[in-house]
Amino acid sequence: MKVPKIWKVCVIGDKSVGKTSLIRRFVYDTFEPETEETLESKTFKKRYNDITFMVWDVSVYERNIKPILSGAKAVIIMSDLTRRETYETMIKIAEYLNGHRAIKVFVANKNDLKYMAEFWKDEMEKLSEEFDAPYFLTSAKTGENVERVFGYIAEGTV
Repeated sequence: MKVPKIWKVCVIGDKSVGKTSLIRRFVYDTFEPETEETLESKTFKKRYNDITFMVWDVSVYERNIKPILSGAKAVIIMSDLTRRETYETMIKIAEYLNGHRAIKVFVANKNDLKYMAEFWKDEMEKLSEEFDAPYFLTSAKTGENVERVFGYIAEGTV
């Protein structure tokens, strides 16, 4: 009998970067243009190949984040390409997680609005090199690269 793989994946970043939308796109393949702000962390479940992902939508309002991140196989650190300050927050989160054993993945969301971008690939590449973690430009709205993010976590390849 094969032991099931259940992996905890936490998605963290500033409010309104599209964490919930990215998760819903991955889990349900849907997009809702208006979502309520996540005030408490929520979990979603999705079977992907031979892995069951337990995806945690981590609220920025959580007072004690360490227990939530405990046991995570991966942490997706998200930003919004159209808001520079979310890139700065992404750096702070990466520094905070430095030394954490989880796989780290950087995601710059809202690539469908790239004409409004306040930071771009060159900065994401620099961040990726500095923290030795891959980055993806995604759009939860169109689904662009969303599956690739979770595929990377499952397979370890970009």
